[in-house]
Amino acid sequence: MTPDDTDGDPPDHETSVAENRAHWDELAEHHPDTDAYDVEGFLRGESTLRRLEREELDAAGRTMLHLQCHLGLDTLSWVRDEGVTAATGVDFAPTAVETARELRDRAGVDPERARFVERDVRELELDRTFEVVFTSYGTIYWLPALAEWAETVAAHLEPGGVFYMADGHPFAAPFGHESTADDLRLAGPYFNEGARTVEQDGSYAGWNFGLDSRRKHGFSHPPGEIVTALVEAGLRVEFWHDHPWSFFQRFDAMVERDGRWYLPGLEYDLPFTFSLRARLPA
Repeated sequence: MTPDDTDGDPPDHETSVAENRAHWDELAEHHPDTDAYDVEGFLRGESTLRRLEREELDAAGRTMLHLQCHLGLDTLSWVRDEGVTAATGVDFAPTAVETARELRDRAGVDPERARFVERDVRELELDRTFEVVFTSYGTIYWLPALAEWAETVAAHLEPGGVFYMADGHPFAAPFGHESTADDLRLAGPYFNEGARTVEQDGSYAGWNFGLDSRRKHGFSHPPGEIVTALVEAGLRVEFWHDHPWSFFQRFDAMVERDGRWYLPGLEYDLPFTFSLRARLPA
């Protein structure tokens, strides 16, 4: 089962965010029971972090703010497994935040080292700053615009602090799930021309959840929009890396190798994931 595009007038930004919140709040009830999140593996001591962020971000001995943390598994993995001294995870879905706190307690992580806050990242105003701000995999696609997001990043970084993100590459966002190496099928805009609205009873983690809130809205953000938002917020971009694999099965034809999904026939020719590091000048 795959998402179906819906017709009708595009929603305003606040309606988009509200419907996304309702959708993700329901998903947070189902995701802990899926193989994709492997909660039992995490509780046995397995890290949920991918090797990309572990290789590119040295966060040991630092404080971290994790934006759009969902169930908090990566937040907790940074603290428990990678030496982050204290982390705050933020998500707009109340069920996700409640679940993150429960998982923290079940994993035996000190609450003083892992806090979770329910808030829209565009409106976040914490009373402290951090040495690292982190976000990854399926985050900014759900935001209508990036200026407020980038301002949140900058406002919560210490001078000299690092922002790191990894996510789906904007190049791949316009193509439909049925695309192959010989037939890349355009299904949406590359540029941010407004919401791409779908009705979906599930997610990348599973289908047929029986959701009441199935309507969700995604927004394409090209590299120029991402970089410009961060620069205008006062950050200095240090790198943008392109990667030829996807962190999930974006296309039906993709095959998995060592936790990464590749498109046969174009295994190393197109970008499906990017990573970025920026710094707030001291």
